[in-house]
Amino acid sequence: MLLVFAFAKADNIIAQHDNNTKIEQEERIDIAYFPIQARDMVFTLSKARKKIKYYKETDGSLITYEAKFKLNGYKYSIECDQKGILIDIEVLIKKKEIASSVLNIITNNLKEISNRFKVEKIQKQFVINHQDSLSISNRLESNDFDNYEMIVAFKKDNKIYRKEMLFSKEGELLKQRSVKKLKYDFILF
Repeated sequence: MLLVFAFAKADNIIAQHDNNTKIEQEERIDIAYFPIQARDMVFTLSKARKKIKYYKETDGSLITYEAKFKLNGYKYSIECDQKGILIDIEVLIKKKEIASSVLNIITNNLKEISNRFKVEKIQKQFVINHQDSLSISNRLESNDFDNYEMIVAFKKDNKIYRKEMLFSKEGELLKQRSVKKLKYDFILF
């Protein structure tokens, strides 16, 4: 039993050092621990100050903060760094909200990895580059997003694994990395 634990621990340490693997840990925090510089932007964009949930995320050595809320039937996530500088805004969407021509391109990219896959999560990503709240609000309202971010489970050679994949809004695969395996994978397929 000790040997099994040692191998599992070593595998986890190796995966944490691999830049191509995402091992994200998220913990809920009080607003007092959320970067002050980002709070006004979150309040302005959320339009729902009382129902915002704050999180601290650790992905290896990278620490970021997220504010999550619902607005107009969509789940939003505003991510910032430790200094409170906004990184991106993500909006959870459904597959049917992607244009069929773009979805076909994405599906073909996924089939190149494995014919058996399940898209678990899709988000529109708005990359923020030092924009003010009015510019960001306008982008959100006009749906001027940059990318699609997806979590996809694949099954190949009787093994299940996940990838976080970033696609352009035209469907071009931009980036991918492994995601730490969740329990109960056998339920997926």
